[in-house]
Amino acid sequence: MSHCGTASFIAFIELNMNTQFRLSVLTTACLSITYSSITLAETASENETKNLATIVVTASREGESINNTPAAISKITSQDIDDKHATFIGQLVNQTPGVLMNDLGNEQHMMSIRQPITTSAVYQYLEDGISIRPVGVFNHNALYEVNLAGIDSIEILRGPASSLYGSNAIGGTINFLTKAPSLTPTADLGVSASSEGYRRLDLGASNTFDTEYGEHGLRLSAYASDRGDSWQDHAESNKQSVTLRHDWRISDATQIKNIFSYNHLKTDMTGSLNANDFSARPGYSYQTFTYREVDSTRLSSQINHQWDDQQQSQLTVYYRDNTTDQNPSYNIRTDVKDKKPTGTYSGQTTYNAFQSYGLNLQHSINLDQVKLIIGAMADHSPNQAQTNDIQVFRDPNTLVYTGFKQRQLLRDFKVDVNNRALYTQANWQALPNLNLVGGARYDWIGYDFDNKLIPSKVTGAPDEKRSFHKASPQLGFVWNISPELDLYSNWSQGFVPPEVSSLYGANLVTPDLKEATFHNIDAGLRFKVLDDRLDGEITLYRLQGKDEVLSYTKPDNTREPRNAGKTLHQGIEIGGTWNITEQYDQRLKLSGSIAKHKYKEFQPSSILNYSGNTMPNSPKSFGTIEYQIKPVPALLLSAEGVYVGSYWINEANTEKYDGHTILNLRANYRKNAYEVYGQILNVADVHYADSTSYSSNQASYTPAAPRTYLLGLRYHFGK
Repeated sequence: MSHCGTASFIAFIELNMNTQFRLSVLTTACLSITYSSITLAETASENETKNLATIVVTASREGESINNTPAAISKITSQDIDDKHATFIGQLVNQTPGVLMNDLGNEQHMMSIRQPITTSAVYQYLEDGISIRPVGVFNHNALYEVNLAGIDSIEILRGPASSLYGSNAIGGTINFLTKAPSLTPTADLGVSASSEGYRRLDLGASNTFDTEYGEHGLRLSAYASDRGDSWQDHAESNKQSVTLRHDWRISDATQIKNIFSYNHLKTDMTGSLNANDFSARPGYSYQTFTYREVDSTRLSSQINHQWDDQQQSQLTVYYRDNTTDQNPSYNIRTDVKDKKPTGTYSGQTTYNAFQSYGLNLQHSINLDQVKLIIGAMADHSPNQAQTNDIQVFRDPNTLVYTGFKQRQLLRDFKVDVNNRALYTQANWQALPNLNLVGGARYDWIGYDFDNKLIPSKVTGAPDEKRSFHKASPQLGFVWNISPELDLYSNWSQGFVPPEVSSLYGANLVTPDLKEATFHNIDAGLRFKVLDDRLDGEITLYRLQGKDEVLSYTKPDNTREPRNAGKTLHQGIEIGGTWNITEQYDQRLKLSGSIAKHKYKEFQPSSILNYSGNTMPNSPKSFGTIEYQIKPVPALLLSAEGVYVGSYWINEANTEKYDGHTILNLRANYRKNAYEVYGQILNVADVHYADSTSYSSNQASYTPAAPRTYLLGLRYHFGK
């Protein structure tokens, strides 16, 4: 580490941080794919797992003991997922230190990992190591394209991972590992329902069988859910998800893994509320016609070949197909002429579609104390988009938006997004207890823009080509001080190119946007003490951003993307599990974060200067604590507290949200093949907001659900 980097980090440590399914899925010919070392980790039995160090794949693209990983990485196991019976992914990931995912209802969310609670493209969402969305087409709600029923485990890597995964992997990388086929015939059927109108049907089946051409394993994971009448107006939704995985062990040296995933979501969009309505009638909605409909299909095929004891190669090919049609509530606004309201209202309907064709080739070799990984990838993703200007009709008495008619086609374009990259990572066991890691990746990203309309300030820019290229290095070490104590540090860089929507879907003809760059340094301590009864981690980080692309509200209340000059994100993340006593298997789980996110330099206009201000939607502290107990072996009871501290809502730091604390209770009883579970979420019926925003010179709030009861039943065949 450079002297400058060391000094910065020491200064940071010294910093005083103030506390506080349409299951009718189309016919598909599956491609071929793998086991690799990921599968080896997936198929380990629970008893084995207890005696081995946790294996993670995200930090190195191959299976590696977490003890040899100089990164802030956490793993949510299959047991954790089974116990939680989550209806929303955030219920799982929020027990990870430094992770906060807000539930905006109907599969919508916002995320915070070393960043404010944001919709920005600063995260990588992966499925078995493959990005769910291509570069330049990020959507903060892309997790609605994930099949929750098909997840075996989740790995969360905090901090930049651009040296392996390229752009967007800045705040964090979330890797969803799919369920592998079972060795014997199994099946499960589950139903659940809540007082909020949420209903869900789960279905799974799996088996492995031998043929003259090798061993084949199949697993089907599917669910269908809907939300009808509830506490909230205009909140209906339905989702259908299915994942089919095929593992083919051709020989001991060669394995193939195939994955097909389909997700369909159709949901109303309730919109946010002003302060008065949020306080007086949080279930109200002014929207009666806003919606989002998404169809997402992914195919991947991976072949892994072990050449000898020291070398293996892996080839992955994949295909994505996605369409999103929506009439978003957040685009509705009052028409203004000569700075006065006209009494009419406008909005936008949008359509986006992309296909992706990609491959990743990777080779690893063990050279005595050095493990070397080299790889190359290529991704071609044609993207189509349309935006229509609409006149919105509003009832003058109730103020409810009742319908719309199309006025003008504002955008109609195609952008071919091409991403090519080379990457490498070396893991050197320099000493028996010291592991050094270095890596780098170089990305070439190109946008080929084709405007199908006559270019203008209204219809967008002329045809053009843009390119972004960047190197993303990483250096780190992990020192195994003792079998119970690991110290690690990591320095890394990452970048985010402007999104296609920011460049060509914004109000400006062609915003002059640069790629955002980030420099990260973190240090952490992982420990197991008290005879391994207390397992935890503490991590310090300092992340500096330059030219972050932010959504800025102009004086006319329209929004446009702009580069912020410099930002600073720094904090401490703490988490752990305390096995209190073997009697009744009592455990206490804790996760939390204390952080600051500031504009170091951000002057959006000659009269507005936000330099030195705290970035909006940046709670100084948040965290969870959960107590678990098994009064009898078949019954698991838990009580979970979730805390989110206060934060500023706007860039000027004049509007504040006070934060909230909620309590959730869960019970899970499993006896033989039967499983019954129940939940009471928001036990105290706390009135709080899941997100906030600021426009038209006022704060808006997305209300969270009141006290909610959920009951479920599941039957497991073959277990």
